[in-house]
Formats: sequence, structure tokens, C-alpha cells
Amino acid sequence: MMGIKDYQFRGLCYDEWELNREHITGARTITETDVVNFAGLSGDWSATHTNDVYGKSTIYGSRIVYGNVTFIVSTGLMAQTMLFDGTSQGLVDMKISYQEPVRFGDTIYCRFLPVEKRPTKQPDKGLVVFHVFVYNQRDEQVAEERLTYLISAKKPALA
Repeated sequence: MMGIKDYQFRGLCYDEWELNREHITGARTITETDVVNFAGLSGDWSATHTNDVYGKSTIYGSRIVYGNVTFIVSTGLMAQTMLFDGTSQGLVDMKISYQEPVRFGDTIYCRFLPVEKRPTKQPDKGLVVFHVFVYNQRDEQVAEERLTYLISAKKPALA
């Protein structure tokens, strides 16, 4: 019988990431529940995101999704590709800009590509910088991210 120790991680190791090779994620619809959960977790109940009457009075004409929700969903979508499974040791730097608001009910997906690789002092890992583009269901770019991950040089084995 197979057990947990038989699992084979599917993530790409540092040397396997090909610079400028584009990848695409699946898509996910942003819901009211996502926004309420984030507000509760963060303690940020800003009216722009949680007050429908106020949201209608803003330049957006409605409540909008927190930028941080867009970001965390984008990283979740990237994780679902399994390209980071067992090889990502952490997000170490990020830069994010938002081009359009994400609205309740929008469905987002990402295109991402590794644009830079840097070895570290430790030979068993390296830094990979990804350029990430986040789009809504109308293929409008809503965010752009530059994310740096620490990536293992080899797949882990469960002991």
C-alpha cells in the first residue's frame, strides 16, 4: 500500500525554470465570501470594500475587491499549476501594481513567466523572479506583479 512517503512532488526545481517561458493558470471567481473572510482576517473593514451604499458613491460606482485579495488569489492560482509543488521555499520579495479594480463576481486568471534567476550562497536553492499578469474574464489586465521566490535545486523526499 502506498503512503505519504510515496508522494512525488511535481514542482520545477531551480534549474528547470526556463526563462521567458510563459505559463497560464486556471481561473477563479472572486466572491462576497472572499471579501468578508479577508476583512475578518485582516481587520480592514474599509467602506470601499464592505459598504454597498458608500461603494456606489466612489469613482468605481460599486464596492471593489481588496487589492490584497486579488494578490492572494493570484498566488493561489499559480500554486494550483503544481509548478511550485514541493520546490517553492517561500516568497521573498514582491512588487504589485493595479491597473483596474476587480469587482465582486469577476473571474481572474494569470499569465506568468520567469524573467530572472539568481543563485544564492546555498547551492541547494536559488531565486527565481516571475513577471505575473492578472486578467479578468474580459481579458482586461487588472494587476501586474513581480514576485521573487526561493526555489529548491532538487525535489524533496519525505522521510
